[in-house]
Amino acid sequence: MIMLKLLPIAALLASVVHAAPAFELQTSEHPAIASIERYAVQTPSKENINYNGQFISVFPKGFGFAPGSGLALKKMDKDGTLYFWATGDRGPNADAPKVLEGEKKREAKIFLAPDYAPRFAEIKVTRKQSADVISSKPFLIDGELASGLPLPKGTVGSTGEVALTDGLKTLNANTRGIDPEGIVADKNGKLWVVDEYGPFLMHVDAASGKVLKQLAPGAGLPEVLKHRQPNRGFEAVAVTPNGKVYAMLQSTLNIDGETKSTAQFIRLVEFDPSTGATRMLAYPLDVDAYKKTGDAKIGDLVAIDNTRFALIEQGKGKDKKLRNVLYVIDIAGADNLVAIDGKEPEFASKDALANVKMIRKQRVLDLRELGWTAEKAEGLALFENGIAVMNDNDFGLKSELASGKDVDDLLIKDGQLPDGDRLVVAPSAETTDLWLLNLKQPLKNYFPK
Repeated sequence: MIMLKLLPIAALLASVVHAAPAFELQTSEHPAIASIERYAVQTPSKENINYNGQFISVFPKGFGFAPGSGLALKKMDKDGTLYFWATGDRGPNADAPKVLEGEKKREAKIFLAPDYAPRFAEIKVTRKQSADVISSKPFLIDGELASGLPLPKGTVGSTGEVALTDGLKTLNANTRGIDPEGIVADKNGKLWVVDEYGPFLMHVDAASGKVLKQLAPGAGLPEVLKHRQPNRGFEAVAVTPNGKVYAMLQSTLNIDGETKSTAQFIRLVEFDPSTGATRMLAYPLDVDAYKKTGDAKIGDLVAIDNTRFALIEQGKGKDKKLRNVLYVIDIAGADNLVAIDGKEPEFASKDALANVKMIRKQRVLDLRELGWTAEKAEGLALFENGIAVMNDNDFGLKSELASGKDVDDLLIKDGQLPDGDRLVVAPSAETTDLWLLNLKQPLKNYFPK
């Protein structure tokens, strides 16, 4: 376990001891952050995911469980010990070239543990000591283990993605496929979990992992959500004190294949469990920061009160640098999204959207200013006088072609790559880290005016 003691930021930055680059920002003058506690999340070996495939020599102990796809505070003890709910995603998978089926090119992923059942966990943070996964449970759908494999083509929530073995053979899809990306508890102790496939909003019994209710586009959720980009469904979920549930898409919708790169906003869905009513609000992206708006992603979302939230907006900017920006947003007064000139507002120009009241936002900080190096900040939670942030390390693996070509440069045909090339899966250096950002001033000081 690697942890930084509670220090002023200037001292902290001089003390980073694992894979943190040098940087020059004088964070002792940072207006928001007083100090940072940095933990490498420890997961017991019993949580490892078994693997017996062709890359077993580099993964002899299987894959470590990666719980960094979503984070929510469960409780805080009087001594400051923190307990969080966290969720892993669909399991150990890696990028692959597209699969050629006839004349159609289909997105593909390698699933190195196709029998893996997605699961959620509880993490205990003993301050100034460690962050440890102390338990985990798989999700159960209709009494059976959920799967991380994609849904069959043509079913509600299907991405149309091809699942492959590490030998590039096609795997069967699974009707219980989910890709969990956000988690939060309601006042009754039940969990709300969102996924990237459907997108689905699931009500889950925390004691058993049983999915009590699964809402989908056209089945409890607005049908327009079916236009989410592949693997860019719901990424974040929050519950406000009044009991309403807010699920947020990861990226722009791609309606009729036309809007993912030009839409000016990402949708936030409000769901009232007491009535089943929904409405959708527009979160305005930092449009000018990206080469195209489809590059923007939401990391996670957490409620501050009934109308205000903290969230992470991230992605590669047009300057080719990664950004992981923390905002406070306020939905009070935001319009329920409706058609503009007979079309969904994703088609509208910036000028045409001028009369739509969007969610208001106020920047707090960019995590990269504090030394954050992970690509994905996908867990966000609040605790007394602080913010918890966690990354998704994709189960500690990465893929590449032996030729050095980009995976997008080749196609898989009949289970083979051209010219004798081969796909190699190797460990990545990225760990699952949890940062506790201790605040100088409360987040209410950043409420949008």
